Amino acid sequence: MVADGSSFWNFIHTWSTICLNGSSSHIQTLVLKDLFLEGIDYPIHIPVPETKIPQKCEIPSEERVFHFTKKNISDLKAKANEELASSDLKISSLQAVLAHLWLSIIKHSRLNREEESHIIVAADMRRRLNPPLDTACFGNVTHQAMATTRVGEMLDQGLGWAALQINEQVRSLTNENYKTFAETWVRNVRLPQPKISGGPKKADTYLVVTSSPWFEVYDNDFGWGKPIAVRAEPNNGFGVSLVVFRGVEEGSIDVHATIPLSIWSDVLVNLSTAV
Repeated sequence: MVADGSSFWNFIHTWSTICLNGSSSHIQTLVLKDLFLEGIDYPIHIPVPETKIPQKCEIPSEERVFHFTKKNISDLKAKANEELASSDLKISSLQAVLAHLWLSIIKHSRLNREEESHIIVAADMRRRLNPPLDTACFGNVTHQAMATTRVGEMLDQGLGWAALQINEQVRSLTNENYKTFAETWVRNVRLPQPKISGGPKKADTYLVVTSSPWFEVYDNDFGWGKPIAVRAEPNNGFGVSLVVFRGVEEGSIDVHATIPLSIWSDVLVNLSTAV
């Protein structure tokens, strides 16, 4: 709520720098943005029922970390763009990796062709706003893009088409719809809770992507040496969790996947071979 991934890792970097140097004299001043919503009664009060911590849902799951080398990523990006054969649209490296994982998980999930699958991707809105915010601006300035497809269509169309679905939803996030979302939220505060019709089984058809390979996770030295690996906390039991981190090697990406066993019992074994 208070801070998104960009702000979190900026905080960790500042903290580690102070610990390493024993001084805060060269630390960049915290970048804050004046309130931009008009007609809102500040401060925003969170209703008491919303402050209660929901009961943790313990769902059997398995975890794996999938490592994509720079060459893996380059090959996936080239393949996705080649399949699209479009001079107007370009699939990014991250979109190609996420599309590959989405397609691979669906392929090995034993879902029927008529079922729907969804992928939710968090996007940083700082540079999409008008006027844009400083990239170091502290706070939570993310918005969610969700792509939905039927299993059969995904399997028939392939990697480039899957990447395009993600690309289109991310590009649809604009200053206007983010401002509308923010204005609605501050007037009717609700903490994010997964609301999926169909119960736990349907929740498992959702892939939730968080974090980003752009975050500087390996440059934080508290005086004990730089990190050798970064991992995510356990999944909250909602769908398939894909937490994306920068890899240790330059240009690589690590994806920490948590997959519930209710539907995906053999996904991990097959997916390990597919990646």
